[in-house]
Amino acid sequence: MLLDAGGTLFTEVEARDAVYARVLAGYGARVALPEMARLRAELHDAMPEVFAGAARYTDPWFREFVRRLLLHLVLPADAEEVRLRLAEHFQRAEHFVVFPDTLPALEELAARGVRLGVVSNWSDRLGGLLEELQLSRYFEVVVASALVGACKPHPTIFQHALERFHAPPERVVHVGDHPVNDLLGARRSGLAALLLDRSGEHSRDPAAIRTLEDLPRRLG
Repeated sequence: MLLDAGGTLFTEVEARDAVYARVLAGYGARVALPEMARLRAELHDAMPEVFAGAARYTDPWFREFVRRLLLHLVLPADAEEVRLRLAEHFQRAEHFVVFPDTLPALEELAARGVRLGVVSNWSDRLGGLLEELQLSRYFEVVVASALVGACKPHPTIFQHALERFHAPPERVVHVGDHPVNDLLGARRSGLAALLLDRSGEHSRDPAAIRTLEDLPRRLG
């Protein structure tokens, strides 16, 4: 089984838009959270998967993302300095919290002999973060998009994970919280997939589960 990381195994203590707003306030920006959310989403979607040879979520890619953000806000700050301040926040385990259903589910799956791996759209710091959150011991494979050079839902990242997992797609289930990146992306790559839907927004979807503790039952 492959699992997504952020939003599935753990989440952020402070909302990402609030972190950006707080850091940028130190450089003179006064941006309301709804505006920060809109701006960040628009700039993120406008950024190419690969910028000047740097894949999404690598340091150079983030530097360009921050440069565009500062340009839009008309802030005369150094993009690398701001990137480093943001990176310092997001690479520290105390700024994340493991969901209450994560450990019980992983323990039960491990007890059943289910092989586990992680596939996530994340920076190269994912492995270290999982270790600090005391989750790494459950996983044979950890695949971060920044190291692969492709993000979910692209088949490349799933294929890379399968190769490292030494398993054919029909023998693997992927679980994540994003309907496109996780559910559709995995299915298009030949994997079975389940959608973690803690809010119940997709309750009519037969592939949806409300908690990771449903996994052992769904696996039969």
